[in-house]
Amino acid sequence: MPEDDLYALPLEAFIGARDALAKETRKAGDRETAARIAKLPKPTPAAWAANQVAREHPDVIAALLDAGAALRAAQDAVLAGGGAEHLRTATQAERAAVDDVMRAAVDLKPGGKALSRAMADRLRTTLRAAAGDPDLRAALSAGRLTGEAQAGGAWPFALDSGADLTELAPATKRKPKQPAKTNEDDDAAAREAEARAERERLALEDELREARGTLKVRERTAKGAEEDAQEARTALERAEERLAAAKRALDEAKADAESAERVLKGARKERDTARDAVARLEERLD
Repeated sequence: MPEDDLYALPLEAFIGARDALAKETRKAGDRETAARIAKLPKPTPAAWAANQVAREHPDVIAALLDAGAALRAAQDAVLAGGGAEHLRTATQAERAAVDDVMRAAVDLKPGGKALSRAMADRLRTTLRAAAGDPDLRAALSAGRLTGEAQAGGAWPFALDSGADLTELAPATKRKPKQPAKTNEDDDAAAREAEARAERERLALEDELREARGTLKVRERTAKGAEEDAQEARTALERAEERLAAAKRALDEAKADAESAERVLKGARKERDTARDAVARLEERLD
């Protein structure tokens, strides 16, 4: 088995397959490679889910990474003193790309279990970080993620919608303080207020989108639980029907046994009577 194929296996099969591959490689004489393979870490559930999407839907991951590159460029533009309009558009596109990956991952079951809310949150954070971190980008593109990213690492203000864009501008781009308020100050304050309002709106949209994603997962879980409950109710009804039929059969068998016992008792009595008659007749003949 090629080393890369380890990351396409079910999560619960990773350790056994890794150890077997390391042993096989060691027997082949490549002890250095075998030692490296033996130390390969097992992916976390969130990382495993990201790997499967990368392998099964590479176009979705490619779109995410492209959106991440565009967002990074928009961030650089803001840092250089540019406006926030391109950043706003790039942020929305990046979030939509993350949502596409989450939809592709919703039915995956790392370790045979559906993605929990905590796993889904870690996966979302990792995807957003991978879009802007070179090492994570490479691992995700290859479907070989092993760990999870921490919120806030790769995106200083894409992961935190409440960040103040004016604080990210270089010092040389900031206007010096004026002893008196000018029209430029008014314009800057208005732009800042507008940017703040837009950030709040985007934050609410992101929260709503994540809430809808969580709701979708919960609805799927509830639907599955309802189906399981219905199957259990149906099985119980069938078992109760079989039990009732068995009780009826038992009652009938008891009735038949009692009737047979009465017939046997009558037959024995008639037999004894017949024996007595035969005995009396035999005595008279003697």
